[in-house]
Amino acid sequence: MPFSAGTVRDIPVRALKLCGLTWTGEFLLFSEAVSNQIMALDPYSGQVEHRIPCPEVRTDLTTMGGHLVQVVGDRRALLVIDPDTALPIREIPNPRPGNLLSGLEATRQGVWMGYEDLRRIDLRGYGDFELLDSIAVSGRPAGVTVSDSYLVYADHATSTINVVDIEERREMASFSVAGNPTGITWDGTRIWYCDYATLQLRAIEVPGVDKT
Repeated sequence: MPFSAGTVRDIPVRALKLCGLTWTGEFLLFSEAVSNQIMALDPYSGQVEHRIPCPEVRTDLTTMGGHLVQVVGDRRALLVIDPDTALPIREIPNPRPGNLLSGLEATRQGVWMGYEDLRRIDLRGYGDFELLDSIAVSGRPAGVTVSDSYLVYADHATSTINVVDIEERREMASFSVAGNPTGITWDGTRIWYCDYATLQLRAIEVPGVDKT
């Protein structure tokens, strides 16, 4: 049975369909599928500081090599965007064509990619996106983030945030949260998620998730 995790911060946003979420060290970047934009929000003021157009926004986003990477379209491809010019640089095909890529997080080890339909989270290399690892999970990943030894994914349908120990390759805990989480990110202290139901960015604290 999932533990209950109350939010420690709630920020309402002007959006209709919240998708991805990532942390830059300064801003929470969230993507919205009706306006087709990626927005940079200051978590202290709660204000959107700037907006970047992105056609065909779909599910999660991350930062990679100084660029933004957003899952786009029914094909679930990766669109690489220059955040300074707001121009698209290139599109990377979905490494599993036809499958529902939903979670995305770039780390030192590679890029973690969660697949909703497969109930699986892949780790792929930066070169040609070769498969380095793959972890089966019990839920349907809607967003993915990583904190040191832990892989964390949101399950939209069950309203849970789930913690996987990467080394032991098993799910350690599940937390029931308010609303329906989609995109998810870790700011070094708290786990933030997009609440699709109430159109807010919400934060929870999970003790021990920053294990080193």
